[in-house]
Amino acid sequence: MDFVERGFNSFCRKNGATQAKKVWVGELRIADSLFELSEQERNQIEAGREGATEQLFLTGDYEAAASIPIGATLQRLEAEDELLPAAFYRVFVANLYKWMRVYEYVDAQEHAEMWMEDLSDEELQTSVYRKVETEIPSCIRNSATQMEYKRARRQLQKMKPATHLARMLIQQVLEMDAHGLGHEHAWPGHLKESDVPGISDWLMDAESSRPGCLITWYENDAINACFDEEAQHMGENGPCQPNVVLPIRLDRPIRKLDEEVRRVFDHASAMLQSLASAAKVVETIRELYDEYLREHRLQPGLPVEPGASGVRNE
Repeated sequence: MDFVERGFNSFCRKNGATQAKKVWVGELRIADSLFELSEQERNQIEAGREGATEQLFLTGDYEAAASIPIGATLQRLEAEDELLPAAFYRVFVANLYKWMRVYEYVDAQEHAEMWMEDLSDEELQTSVYRKVETEIPSCIRNSATQMEYKRARRQLQKMKPATHLARMLIQQVLEMDAHGLGHEHAWPGHLKESDVPGISDWLMDAESSRPGCLITWYENDAINACFDEEAQHMGENGPCQPNVVLPIRLDRPIRKLDEEVRRVFDHASAMLQSLASAAKVVETIRELYDEYLREHRLQPGLPVEPGASGVRNE
């Protein structure tokens, strides 16, 4: 496995891992077990194993949710074209969903709706849950339902904004999206018993994947508050599923094994290149947010080290 790990690390660097790590806090690796094992459990399995390992896994997971305060960027894009913010947002989020669980305003809405059911009218008046809905920018609220992914992508391709900033953001998000074309999220839930014996029981006991990013309008807004509440309890009732899992069956005939390895490494390459491009988009979004803070004489609200609610390197 050491030889495989060294080769895979070299592969990751060649496909943009260094750039991706500027924003995304996580790990993409090749492992011989999908399940977390103690050293004692691993030694017992190794002792009872007859012959070589029959299966490997490509797994991807995130240690913290990268902070993406996108509100100031949407404001700048709206000054160019009223449809540009929704188109940009839709393509950006759709691509990220291919590689990670994304926590955005839709997730905060679901969280808020669940907890508002138990609040009195008086409590609702001062509740942060009400702000989840009221804080949604009009450029997203008015266009979100009509702006499905394919239409959003066409809109971005044909737009010719006047400013360099808007043109750069469109170019960056289309580049990011191009790397992911033809790929879907390799959720653990897509695995079958024929792929991984025992996977059904493991998925039943495991919790949802930890988000790889937190998309807010502004730091410390209602979305952030809902995420903080959920993050406190993630992993309490069982292990969290990895964000990405692709199995490699080593006992297949050579031709099928070669096809499977190519498929897995093609997915890994697309993921890394896409996240490297996405890192550039996020860096621009953060720069615009910092500019917004300076104009309004505000201070950034997130810590510089990974925490429960997210990570943003200053």
